[in-house]
Amino acid sequence: MATRPLPQASTKLVAIQKDLQQLASMAGFLNSAIDLPQLRLSFTLYGRVLVADAAEGLAITPRLQAWSDRLAVRLREDSSAAILPPQIQISAPQPLPNGEGFYVISTLTFASKVTETGYQRVRNAVLAAYQAAVALREKGNWGEEPGA
Repeated sequence: MATRPLPQASTKLVAIQKDLQQLASMAGFLNSAIDLPQLRLSFTLYGRVLVADAAEGLAITPRLQAWSDRLAVRLREDSSAAILPPQIQISAPQPLPNGEGFYVISTLTFASKVTETGYQRVRNAVLAAYQAAVALREKGNWGEEPGA
């Protein structure tokens, strides 16, 4: 009985995997596996807000939850539901290592499967989500303004 060689991932699928890993390095990380003919993806995205003290951190938690919920809906809509509903976890306020304030983190974990021909919607949705997380972390932009 002759053994068949294991199917190899196409060059394009490997390139897609690398592209999405670069996007994820913006504000989170990506675990991925090639499961021919598709790429299985599990993303983690972090939205972080700096605050003066723990009380302000607790007060901002509902706003961070609302931001996370909007981002989750946008991920689903922008990917045409190729991204499964994200799991959202909001941390308790944590002191900064230098003691000059606190931070609160929203963690969104979401998964998708991508084929060579259908990855662009997922890529664009993920890129927009990671950009929103970077804007929140670096500029305090909650994305609530019209057109944001």
